[in-house]
Amino acid sequence: MSSEYANEFNEFLEDEISAVKSYDSALDKQVNSEHKDALGECRQAHAELVKKLRTCVTQLSGEPRKDAGIFGGFNVAVENSASTPTDAIALLEQAEAERLVRYEAQRKIVPPPVLSVLESDLLPSQHKTHLMVSTLLKEITPIPGQ
Repeated sequence: MSSEYANEFNEFLEDEISAVKSYDSALDKQVNSEHKDALGECRQAHAELVKKLRTCVTQLSGEPRKDAGIFGGFNVAVENSASTPTDAIALLEQAEAERLVRYEAQRKIVPPPVLSVLESDLLPSQHKTHLMVSTLLKEITPIPGQ
């Protein structure tokens, strides 16, 4: 495998590092223990992907990125601006949805070794975390007019 593959894995790694940092920020805002448990589970799923992707990069003799890059910093700044626990969860849900769309789109353009990890690890986990946060947001967001 080539360094090109390491670069592909590093781009996914930046996304996952950003997700972990966003969950850290959101967890600081939560007071409800059930919400903390659900968000903690999502955070853990992203942290496990960080480890997996770092291993992939290292196995390719690449240097794993250590931070979330410029957009990761922006995402964390946005998450830190959430004024309520519900706002923080809404921002997480939006980020999860955007990440899922990006990952699905990557299926068509990444090389086979990267596609294998994308389909076996990243996408299943991303679908799960998106569903968890979406469900949580629906449970805590009042329906207008009711």
